[in-house]
Parts: sequence; structure tokens; C-alpha cells
Amino acid sequence: MNRLNIMRTVSQNTLTTLSAALLIVFSPLQILAAQTEASFEFIHMDIKVAPENETPLILLLGEISTSLPSEVKVTLGEKIFSSTSATHEINFSSRSGEVLADLMSEENQSSRINFMHSLKGLVDIQKTIRGIRLFHFGGKNKRPDAKGTSSYYGYWGVRSQNPQKTVEMFLEFAKDFSHLRKDNSIGLGQHVAGSNATTHYYLHTFSSYQDYVQTFDAYGASKAFQKHSQIKQSFEAAVENGLIKVLKQWN
Repeated sequence: MNRLNIMRTVSQNTLTTLSAALLIVFSPLQILAAQTEASFEFIHMDIKVAPENETPLILLLGEISTSLPSEVKVTLGEKIFSSTSATHEINFSSRSGEVLADLMSEENQSSRINFMHSLKGLVDIQKTIRGIRLFHFGGKNKRPDAKGTSSYYGYWGVRSQNPQKTVEMFLEFAKDFSHLRKDNSIGLGQHVAGSNATTHYYLHTFSSYQDYVQTFDAYGASKAFQKHSQIKQSFEAAVENGLIKVLKQWN
């Protein structure tokens, strides 16, 4: 099968404008000194899968991953806690927006159509989102979108009325609470298309469910973190949150 087509990446002009806006708030030296890995772009699908279709879905994603460029990671996760009826999620991610754009070329249209037909025969696609991971910290210098099988990550979606303040507060969080996240990684991302409520999201990885509980409890017991959260409420509204268990990642 030829390369899978998924979605058109945001235009280069959009990315340039976004980067320029961030650099107005933080100098390049500040960002490079703090961020351990480059950001990446992604296409996210919330899906509902019947139990009998989970294995065929894993086989389909494994097959399609072999036809994708090595720069594209395919991740399947199970929703442990969720506010919707979706049971799983699929992420296609790459550090290169050009690679994702190439998958949308006319040359690869038939491959994309074939894959989507096969996918829709196994799952109910409930939501598709295009996004960018703006910042990533921690994770022992692994690629930002690298996930280990049976690891977990928490997700918090917000509607920000002040994106610059959201970036500023996240960078403060990354610096001030690194002792609580330990070897886990954290990220701040922005939704570009497909979401009518969430503008940004926070992500936090965990090595196990127990690690998730213990780390979350540590944040909750921190008065400094409680103060940090209260400040954010003046310009951010919580939209949704959840916990994902990584079933498998390809490439």
C-alpha cells in the first residue's frame, strides 16, 4: 500500500505566524534553554471500537504503518477515563509538517481512501482534530511523541482567552514543578482544526496507573500548584480531561 493520506497540514504561513507570536513573548534563548525536544504536529482521531474489532484494528494500523515514512508515528490508545463514548484514540504524528502534507497529495489519494474505508468498517470515528505540540519537557530526551506500550498519559483540554498567558504559565509550570513530574514528560499543544471548544491542551505522561495516582496526588497536595491553578482560571476554562493507556505505537 502506498503512503497513507490523512489530512492537509496547516499552511507554512500559519506556522510562521504562530512561531513569531511565541517569540514575542519569550526570547529564543529562554525557549531553547527550557525545551528539551522540538515540537511536533499531529492528527488525532477519537474512535469507538467494539471489543471484537480491537485486534483487527491493531492489525490494520500495523499494516498501514509499514507504508508510512519513518518520520510518522502511529499510536493507538485506550481511553481509561473519558467524558465521551469514545473507547480509543489514534494519533498520526510527525516532527515534519511537510511529511504530513505530503501524505495529503493527490498522488496518495487512493491509499488514503482505501485506508479510511477499512477503518470505518471497524470503528466509529467520533472526532478528528489537527494540532501542534508547541512545547515538550522531560521524558529523558525521548522524541516528544514517543510513547511506551502500557504507559499512560493524562490530557486536559482548555479554552484559553489569552494564549500568550497560557504559554507563559506553562513554562512556569515546567520549571517550578519538575520535582513533582520526575521522569515523566509534559507538553502544551494547540488545536488548529476540528475542535469547537478546546483551543489548547496539556499532556502529562505516567509510567503506570500507580504512577498516575501518586503523581496526581502530589500535585494536589502542593499549595504552590493550587495557587498556579487558581491563577489560570482567570483566563482559561476547563473543557475536558481524560486518561489514556497506550496499547501500541508503530515507527
